[in-house]
Amino acid sequence: MLRFKKHAVLFAVAMASLCFTYLGFAKSPNLPEIKEANAFVPRAEAVKWMSLGYNSAAASLFWISGIIAYSETMFDGKTFKWLSQVADASTRLDSLFKTPYTFVVAITANNEPDTTDYALLRRGIKTFPDDWRLAVSSAFRFANGPGKDYAYAAKIMKPFENDTAAPEHIRRTARTFELKSMPLDVAIAQILDDCSNPDYKAFQRGLAVKTARVLNSKEIDEIESILKDVSKQKINPQTAFAKLIEMNVTPSNP
Repeated sequence: MLRFKKHAVLFAVAMASLCFTYLGFAKSPNLPEIKEANAFVPRAEAVKWMSLGYNSAAASLFWISGIIAYSETMFDGKTFKWLSQVADASTRLDSLFKTPYTFVVAITANNEPDTTDYALLRRGIKTFPDDWRLAVSSAFRFANGPGKDYAYAAKIMKPFENDTAAPEHIRRTARTFELKSMPLDVAIAQILDDCSNPDYKAFQRGLAVKTARVLNSKEIDEIESILKDVSKQKINPQTAFAKLIEMNVTPSNP
């Protein structure tokens, strides 16, 4: 009986702390009126201390409050800039809380200049390494966001190349990012090498699209014709290489 009372008291204290945390968060000024995110989002370390070990519950309350604030801004025409920081704080409390990772990457434009979501996505990828949906969304974000980190995007997708649970086009995504991270001449040489690989015969259109992206060219049909000639050994790779390099519309691979 004494043990039950002790646990009941501890639970009541923990719930009271969570309520105070929630009320403090809910009563904070509306986010668009604040210049710095730290003025609105409490540090996860402080919330951990206040939650008395109930980190998962605190993370849920934290995230719910953020979603409520986000939904309210959709009706008043304002913007909610710091949802990624709310998600970051929630997942610092409970790294296995998956919803914040998937929600933020879904609503963030790939070319969004604000990179506060980067730390969150890196944590999500590390925590859920087998989730190809989270991986591919994150990879496109890193590839198209500030810094255009194609090499990191390729690294994210590399483990899924032989994952039969992922769709075929997803399994080839790492190759696309790898090519974008290479110097132009190296990327073209790699593509021509793929043309000679029987495993890639069914993906010549995809290879043509990848080549067009590397060259910044819109002549996909012409590129595909060249790649097919290489595959059928109608022209040698050196000749094809020269033709493709001539089609580059910029002096170097961006």
